[in-house]
Amino acid sequence: MIPKNINREHIIKAIEETNRFGIPNGRSSKKFLLEYNGEYYPPKYIISLANKYANGKALDLQEFSGGVEANDFLKHLGFDIVKKTSKIRVPIIHHDERCAKCKETIKKLLEKIYGKVEQNYKFEIGTQPEDFKNTLYYDKLRWIHETLQSHRGFKEFVKAKTLPNCDFFVPNPGFIVEFDESQHFTEPRRIALKNYPENLELGFDKEKWIALCKRIKAKDSDPPYRDEQRAWYDTLRDFLPTIKGLKPTVRLFAKDYVWCSFDPNNSSDIKRFKSILREASGRWKLR
Repeated sequence: MIPKNINREHIIKAIEETNRFGIPNGRSSKKFLLEYNGEYYPPKYIISLANKYANGKALDLQEFSGGVEANDFLKHLGFDIVKKTSKIRVPIIHHDERCAKCKETIKKLLEKIYGKVEQNYKFEIGTQPEDFKNTLYYDKLRWIHETLQSHRGFKEFVKAKTLPNCDFFVPNPGFIVEFDESQHFTEPRRIALKNYPENLELGFDKEKWIALCKRIKAKDSDPPYRDEQRAWYDTLRDFLPTIKGLKPTVRLFAKDYVWCSFDPNNSSDIKRFKSILREASGRWKLR
């Protein structure tokens, strides 16, 4: 359902953002377009983006329907909806989740809020289940590892002796931030997440991540065991705070926002980014 507090001004702001950064891959429209000042935009994507300005986050595309619901909502706000034809020009898709500036922007935003931030931070921690024998979740980690081994029969997918670098580490108050692109949302990752203990504190919505795994179904066959390997290393990053005495690992989905559209020098954007972190952090609260 589309939130009723999204108004015309929010839609216009979403259009302006789209004019600056384009339409992400996979967010175009097949049948209908929103027309505004002689330009054309996918209705469902614009509404999803507008929710950031109304409620602080992009609206999940699974929460409402395109077509009649989206079109009627926009018409009610005074916008024109037209059928898509080959003669209509739509904004060029020029932004994707691998945008290097997005990570740069996240680092700058974190620095504005917390001060020192370490990018590509290395924790000296092992990668084999036996490395965690004296920890609280050893049995659970061993089980997840064995389950990943059984998934497709790849037994030796752990190649690194120590855990590969984390995306960001914030020393004070002490937490990891991972920036997850689509390749992280695989069937092995879903399997691992489903086996997490219920009392493991996470800085992201586990059920959302599981749903994204089901929807995206990414596959990386270079090397053949890459999906199991990535799922295992992500698992270790999620469990690492319980071993190192850190706050739970926060995860951001690359496609949730055009992250490079945030201005680290703009107080409103910093406030909006803070609200995203707070929502992600779950039971522990970020300042």
